[in-house]
This record gives sequence, structure tokens and C-alpha cells, in this order.
Amino acid sequence: MTTPAIDREIQAILDATDDPFLHNPDSIFATTERFAALRAIPDVPQDDRVEVRDHHTHGGLRLRVYRTAGAEVQPLILLLHSGAFVFGRPETEEARALRYATDVGAVVVSVDYRHAPEHPYPAAAEDAYTGLLWAVEHAAELGADPHRLAVAGCSAGGTLAAATALRARDTAGPAIRFQLLMYAGLDDRLATASVREFTDIPVLTRFALERAWEYYGPDGAPDGYAAPARAADLAGLPPALVMATEVDPLRDENIAYAARLSAAGVNTELVQVPGAVHGFDLMFAHTTIGERGLATQVRALREALRV
Repeated sequence: MTTPAIDREIQAILDATDDPFLHNPDSIFATTERFAALRAIPDVPQDDRVEVRDHHTHGGLRLRVYRTAGAEVQPLILLLHSGAFVFGRPETEEARALRYATDVGAVVVSVDYRHAPEHPYPAAAEDAYTGLLWAVEHAAELGADPHRLAVAGCSAGGTLAAATALRARDTAGPAIRFQLLMYAGLDDRLATASVREFTDIPVLTRFALERAWEYYGPDGAPDGYAAPARAADLAGLPPALVMATEVDPLRDENIAYAARLSAAGVNTELVQVPGAVHGFDLMFAHTTIGERGLATQVRALREALRV
């Protein structure tokens, strides 16, 4: 397989930096000490239009809630952040949450789920579902409509978003109207052509993927709540937008998951982003391609959550 060309704006940024997080993810995942530094809460952008508050469940799980001013009841989005299961916070994707709050016009609840390897599966998946239940239970006080509910996530957050949709279906939980899965880690078997071939590319490599699943991995055989591609049946899940990035080991499993959703009768939109690397709309948000990716997400959420 020939590695596709990276978008020119992204490549120019990569050429101008020697950041090991972008160029050598293998080194980040080599030891737990390496990625521990990435768990710090970063400085966050500000938007005077959005009120941001932290809430906690009775079990101590932190949920960061974003809401624009106004008395109208707004749709509800559960957001699961990225970080390969081992790092990241809601603040890591503050810009995305603010964008969803302002441009979709929604209440966004971002879950500060527990990290592996200290807390392997099912900890993060359980925290994600706890966040969903909390958001629906407290929708009235948040000014949100629990009947216009979406789950969204990228990378490891996409794994958790897909798992949350599966669990809600299987347990007759909250009725999720839409799932937004962006370059998600869906299959721990790492057997696709893109995983086999894209071994030395920026941001995400096969080695990093292997370590992420090793740190997160459950005891015994993984199930669909751990790795959604292992779910035997995808029927009855909420409509989906699946975003696959072209220069990304996860590309093919996202394409395959979208095909399975569609075959199972789920209304599914697959968006393939040429030239995009993993995390393109997060780490390269101000590029043309990054902005287009965010705009696509906003458009899909607005369409899915309208009255």
C-alpha cells in the first residue's frame, strides 16, 4: 500500500516542528512515564457566549458542561474526549465543546473518564455511560432536551461513544438520536490493511495503537463495549456519521464499521477526509481541512438534533 499524501497545510506545520507527539508517537507510548505528562489540564480557550461549569456525580465523576446563554431548551450532546484511553481531559477538547455549544446551539456534557492503565476497561466505558445517565437525569436543570440526544467522540472518545450507543440499545437506556464517530478506535484486532501498512506516519502508528489497546484492554475476550467492531449485531443503533481520516491506521476499520452499520439498516453517513491525519480537526484545527472537518460535524449534529 502506498501511503497517501498528507494535506499540504498540515505537512507544512509538521515540517516546521520537531514535536515528538506529532512525529514520534511510539516514544510517547513506550512507558507510562512518557504519557503521564500529557494528563495535565491545559490552558483553555474562552468564549463569553458559553457558560462552563463542572459538575460531579455521587461517585465523583467530573462532568464539564457547556451552555450558551438563553432560556430556550437546547439539544444535548455527550462528548467523549480523545487520548488513546491513557491521557486527555475535557479541557483537551475545550475548543470543540465550545464550538458545538455555540454553532449547534446545544448543551454539551464532556466526561472526565478514568485513564488506563491504572483503570483498564471497563472503567472508561462505565464512566461514559454514567455520564450519559447523569446528563439525561439532569437535563431539565441544564436547560436541555433529553429527547434530542447525541453522543460524539474522536479517537478513543469515538470508541467510547460507539460503545455507549451499543450499551444504551442493549439495556433499553436513554434513546440516543445520533452518534458522531470520528476516526474512532473500533477494533482491537488491528488486522486491517491500513493498520498493517501505516506504520511510520505522523501522530498515530501501529506501535502506539498496540500499546493503547494493551493498556486499555480487558481481561478475557473483548466484547463490543470494549471494541465496538466486535459487536455481533449493529441493528437498532442510532443514525451515525462516521469520519475516516485517509492517512491514519484507523481508516479502514472506520470504513468497515460504517458499512456494517448501513448493512444493519442504520442510517449512516461516511465522510472520508483526503489528506487528513489522525486528530486533524484537533491538532490542526486552524487549517482549511481542519475547519472543514469541524464544520461537517456541526452540520451533522444540527441536522440530527433539530426538532
